[in-house]
Amino acid sequence: MIKPELPEYIRTMVRGDYAANDAVEAKLDAEGWDGLPRYLAAVFFLAVDRRFGDTASRAEAIAFVGELRAGLANGGPEISAEAAEQLIMSIIDPALDYSMSQEMIGRIQAATVQKILTEENLSDDELDALLAEAVNLAARP
Repeated sequence: MIKPELPEYIRTMVRGDYAANDAVEAKLDAEGWDGLPRYLAAVFFLAVDRRFGDTASRAEAIAFVGELRAGLANGGPEISAEAAEQLIMSIIDPALDYSMSQEMIGRIQAATVQKILTEENLSDDELDALLAEAVNLAARP
């Protein structure tokens, strides 16, 4: 089961509502982040699929990662360009494999989700629908 705070955590992150994000984060710190890796992976899949579809080239992924890393240069998490490209390309082409730490995967997924969904400027209803779809994906056995 996905905690209801997890979609809210992603929502506040995407909307740039830092006070609300801090409050949700504090609650999750106290109660546990159970389900986050699975949920974040589902949101990442949906975001990358929205941004790139299944026909994007490696060059498009490289350009995106360059922009992503430039945006993180002033205080964001450090992510490996090669790892980010591999992880994004593995969504576009599931036959591709990757090898990196779970910590790096989480950093890449969170930064990518924030960039894609913030840039898309989704309406509240669209964002709610995407986050609900991610809950359904993450809940699959």
